[in-house]
Amino acid sequence: MDAELCFGQRIDPELGVLEPWYTNPCMDRIKQLELSDKIVMEYGGGASTVWWCKKAKYVYTVDHNAEWWVAIDKMLRENGVVEKSTNTYSPTHEGDQTDTRDAYLKPEFLNGVKVDIAIVDGVHRYECAEYAVKVLKPEILIIDNHQQDFVFICPALDFLLDGVKMERFIQPDHTDHEGRPWATAIFFLNEKSCKKY
Repeated sequence: MDAELCFGQRIDPELGVLEPWYTNPCMDRIKQLELSDKIVMEYGGGASTVWWCKKAKYVYTVDHNAEWWVAIDKMLRENGVVEKSTNTYSPTHEGDQTDTRDAYLKPEFLNGVKVDIAIVDGVHRYECAEYAVKVLKPEILIIDNHQQDFVFICPALDFLLDGVKMERFIQPDHTDHEGRPWATAIFFLNEKSCKKY
């Protein structure tokens, strides 16, 4: 890889590609999971799309940025994994309440697809998480920047996922503008939380 890595980015030593830009402890946990038979849905793609294609059975990706969508397609072709993915561009933005938002949440390629892992790392994070939980019903939901300012602080998410087993992974030595840690959370939707009230 020619470009310099940003904070927290790593090259996967086994695959030789950039890992998804989640917290490092979260990636260490994800790499412990058996992924080869999993169907993945990404809300917000990038180098992560290539990594997931190399590890999972198939990857569906939607992104709201046209330039980034073209870049994703190029990365998939350069890494020889284009046949293991479907990705689309769906123009929308935060605050959008129109049909364009709904097209992002519910891309047509998902009709009838059984998703095993849903990843929320783009726009409309709560809406994507809600759609994943209520409609896609994956085994695993991954949310990057979990409860982090300027990105995704959402008390409604805690309510939506109350009682679900969550593993939250903090990136050492990195905080947001209000001192909250950078965190990626994995929700195991078919398992109950062990926390006591």
